[in-house]
Amino acid sequence: MSTFNAQILTPNGSLFEGEVSGVKLPGTQGSFEIKHNHAPIVSTLEKGNVLVRKKDGDTNFNISGGFVEVNNNKLTLLAESVEEADD
Repeated sequence: MSTFNAQILTPNGSLFEGEVSGVKLPGTQGSFEIKHNHAPIVSTLEKGNVLVRKKDGDTNFNISGGFVEVNNNKLTLLAESVEEADD
């Protein structure tokens, strides 16, 4: 399974950083998923759930909205507030 680096940042610092196989995001035009070798993208995000797919299982985060940038197999998510969601 191919992986890429993902980082979730808030004004208070980094909440998550690691190798992932996919990240599902709440886009302003609907949800979408980023996988390994995704084309470069910058997008706004709505309030909602972010699903991070890792080798050892999935993790869910709730975000207040924000932005995501993907470039060269690195995803950076910037959000005003992020909380780990209960599964």
